[in-house]
Amino acid sequence: MQAITKKQREVLEFIKGYIRTQGMAPTLYEIADGMDFKSPNAAANHVTALEKKGAISVRRGVSRGITVMNELRTPLSIPDTADSSYWFDGVFQHMRYERDVYKSIKMAGLEVAGKSWGGE
Repeated sequence: MQAITKKQREVLEFIKGYIRTQGMAPTLYEIADGMDFKSPNAAANHVTALEKKGAISVRRGVSRGITVMNELRTPLSIPDTADSSYWFDGVFQHMRYERDVYKSIKMAGLEVAGKSWGGE
């Protein structure tokens, strides 16, 4: 990745933060609004520069098509549901439900924090 300017770094950090909090990439309008740019064209110029420098990848013609490159992702940590404070009385205590949730978590590529879930 080529060196980026201070403003490009700020835009990149905004994009990363947006993805982290919203779970999806921002649009050019959201970048312009979040960075206090006067128009989405300014956001587009920064996004194009970041793409040329290899910091992001942009799928043209796709809304929210920005992907941050070379990001090391940390796995999500899901709370240990054996903790009684997590469970509601009588709602989630059915073993079939617990087994189905465990399967879904594994299929999504997530890990469960704690040692209480043995799965199937």
